[in-house]
Amino acid sequence: MFSAHRFRTVMGMKYGFSLSRRPSSLPSLRRASGFSLLELMMVLVMAAIILGIGAPSFQASLQRNRLPSPVSDVATSLSFARAEAVIRSQPVALCPTVDTASCSGSNWETGWLLFVDNGAGGGSPLDGTLNGAEELLRIGNSAPAGVTVRTVNFPANTNIVFQDNGRTLQNTAGTVVICDARGASTARGIIVEVSGQGRRTVDLDANGVDEDNVNTPLACP
Repeated sequence: MFSAHRFRTVMGMKYGFSLSRRPSSLPSLRRASGFSLLELMMVLVMAAIILGIGAPSFQASLQRNRLPSPVSDVATSLSFARAEAVIRSQPVALCPTVDTASCSGSNWETGWLLFVDNGAGGGSPLDGTLNGAEELLRIGNSAPAGVTVRTVNFPANTNIVFQDNGRTLQNTAGTVVICDARGASTARGIIVEVSGQGRRTVDLDANGVDEDNVNTPLACP
């Protein structure tokens, strides 16, 4: 009988190659893929280190990006209110609000109302409160979470009033202070001069904190 073994031998002698069985090399290619437990632990440790280094920087970046928007909103609203008072020859005021419909509290970060404070419809003129049939001109945006907006040195912390000539009520200057969780060192302010014109606060004595309209360092709640 012509066995398979003999067939392989004859064919190998005739054509110069072997058909004998050899151990397959495939098992070496079938090594386990993926991570070992040690490798996985090393990856997790490295990820934790990277996150630990990057997270504070990312948080600081988020905080820096929160302040410019409310500072710009406040400056724009103040400028608009003064301009409207002069154009209309009527007093225009701003007051904080929590419901976008009425004046309330002294925390401006919840938003504010900008209106003609002329006492129309039985309201009280120059009182810094929207009442009667006084015309509402604008509603200010609420500030991002963690940002506070407060006023200092005005006749009242609950309103800012521009007379019909554009000057501040009682010819008194004041400052709007905008802060976040980082505190006074990063606080920004808008000073409203007696003329009604606004300007940004600066660090006059180079101590790391801006000063308000009476040269007092800005303070955060």
